[in-house]
Amino acid sequence: MKITKAYFERFKTAFLYWQKEFGLTQYNISFFQERLDEEYAKIIINEMAKVADVYLCTELKGRSLKVDEGPEAHAKHEAIHMLLNRLVWLGKCRYIESLDLDEEWEAVVVRLEKVLNQ
Repeated sequence: MKITKAYFERFKTAFLYWQKEFGLTQYNISFFQERLDEEYAKIIINEMAKVADVYLCTELKGRSLKVDEGPEAHAKHEAIHMLLNRLVWLGKCRYIESLDLDEEWEAVVVRLEKVLNQ
């Protein structure tokens, strides 16, 4: 099944919703549709530049078609990756102070509290 323009628009709308809900508005987002062999969607984030490229596949086939949860679920999944990206990025930095990890950990907890308390 080819991904329709409407499906892609629903994906973008849902991603932007979760970006705002998670308080991640500091990122500049670009959306793309591309052939992705093993994924529904993916996100590539440049943490220093606060830029994220969000990709959605162009076609669902085989097993993927049978277990597709819809564009909203894929968008939420990619937004959660963005939410946790800074923790991963900090963990991979060569030189980091432990306070940096603690601050980001607390920031994620506060963001999730706001979303979960709605």
